[in-house]
Amino acid sequence: MAARYEATPIPNLPGYALGEKLGAGSFGTVYKARLIPTSQSRPSSAACVRPNFFAIKCINPTPIPNLPGYALGEKLGAGSFGTVYKARLIPTSQSRPSSAACVRPNFFAIKCINRKTLTKTTQDLLINEIKLLKNIKHENIVEMYDFQWDENYIYIVMEYCAGGDMSMFIRSRQQLSEARARPFVQQIARVLKFLYEKRISHMDLKPENILLTSIDRPILKVADFGVAQHIGKRGSRSIRGTLLYMAPEILSSHPYDNRVDLWSMGIILYECLFGRPPFIFSCVDELIEEIKSNVPIEIPNDARISSECRNLLEGLLQRDPNRRISFRDFFRHPFIFTDLSSQIIRADDLYQKSITYEQTGDIKKALDYRVRALDEYVAIIKVDEDHDRRRMLRMKVKEGVAAAETLKKQMLPKTPNVVPMPTTVSSPSENFDLKNNKELSEAYQHCLNGNQLMNVSRFGQAFEEYQIGLTVMLRAARTETNPVKSKILRDVISFYLNKAEICKNKHESQQLDIDMEKIKEDSALDNTMLNESNINTEGKQRASSQQNCCLQ
Repeated sequence: MAARYEATPIPNLPGYALGEKLGAGSFGTVYKARLIPTSQSRPSSAACVRPNFFAIKCINPTPIPNLPGYALGEKLGAGSFGTVYKARLIPTSQSRPSSAACVRPNFFAIKCINRKTLTKTTQDLLINEIKLLKNIKHENIVEMYDFQWDENYIYIVMEYCAGGDMSMFIRSRQQLSEARARPFVQQIARVLKFLYEKRISHMDLKPENILLTSIDRPILKVADFGVAQHIGKRGSRSIRGTLLYMAPEILSSHPYDNRVDLWSMGIILYECLFGRPPFIFSCVDELIEEIKSNVPIEIPNDARISSECRNLLEGLLQRDPNRRISFRDFFRHPFIFTDLSSQIIRADDLYQKSITYEQTGDIKKALDYRVRALDEYVAIIKVDEDHDRRRMLRMKVKEGVAAAETLKKQMLPKTPNVVPMPTTVSSPSENFDLKNNKELSEAYQHCLNGNQLMNVSRFGQAFEEYQIGLTVMLRAARTETNPVKSKILRDVISFYLNKAEICKNKHESQQLDIDMEKIKEDSALDNTMLNESNINTEGKQRASSQQNCCLQ
């Protein structure tokens, strides 16, 4: 098979005489050259003063991938070893793919690996990926249909996933609720169980390597098995994977085993729930230190997650692999292993607690439990195949959303939005003597920052700024001996405490709005999809039967 583009073997640049070869650059060969003086054909961008010699990098154009039988289209991204394109099958009786299956989809993802860029290491990893994908078939693993090669490229024809990757999905929503994250984790757990039984470790689990079949009710597909390996009893010592999701033991000199995948699973779950990884770093060295640190990973105390979810996170994110949750316990964990009946019972229990709190007048807790219950119901609707039960749950969600809206109106803060500055404070800077008190000056500045953030409705950040400033001011008030300064300080503290309370309530209201909109969106989306499914079922069955002919 010939590529569609053939590079010129001898570089020829008009106006220059190429001479001695100096070496290889990043993308081509570098030659020493001199300018050929001529009044007729000087280089168009010649400057007034030019040197005698030049170094000219001659870059070999990359041949365009061309796989007979397929029409390559949009570029989807870069994989471990090459570029991935969306492609469709070109029906022809003369040149069908050699290993075509009986039933083939409309679109494919074709990974095109430039053979000239392969080193011994990357070649070994590529062969490893092809071998593994040929021998493993699972509903949550990207399927490899075929692989071919020509003089320029190796082509891996794989399943196309229209929903992008999990990283894009999380970023588009900032973070996922527990109910939304749970089905994702359960699907990845099924893959880990499958690999565990075959004594295979993926070694590079991360959101970018987890693909979605669609945006709506997606099925997850784990991809990129380039660094996966069979784990023996002695474990492994080689460094493999992506640093951010890499288990601490990989960075040590000790052998490790497939428990590294459990650590990666923990980082992925944390990122789903909080929209970011559990490490704070500004460079690679800081990240390595964070991963190797002995300090336990903290899970925010105010996180709106269940005790089951928190327990699993803590078990997965144990730095010591011997203290990390075992595979058996992971697969049996109530967050992972659950049937829909028990999930419905849990959702009903949350809903009943919401009603109880509403009856006792605790509107805040009532609303919190109501939203959590609705989240659970929506998660069940996404996976339940019982149409009657789904219809019943959708009605429950619709009624629950209306009830939650009523509760939200009752919970709206009664505190006025504008708090007047105490008359005792004419100029805080002068009365506090801030020039001579650096700590108090910084605290006051935090409160001023809070004012600015509050003015642009960034209530969560404003609340944090007020908290920082008030903590220092309260400490200063306890030790202030001057009665006048003490009075002014307490008035200012009272002023900013009121503003902090307003911001806290406003922030909670904003979060509730976001949660409620997501529940409405998911519920409405599922309803639309169900209607489309009912209308198009017969048509899809006809189309499916037409595809069930074997490709010769």
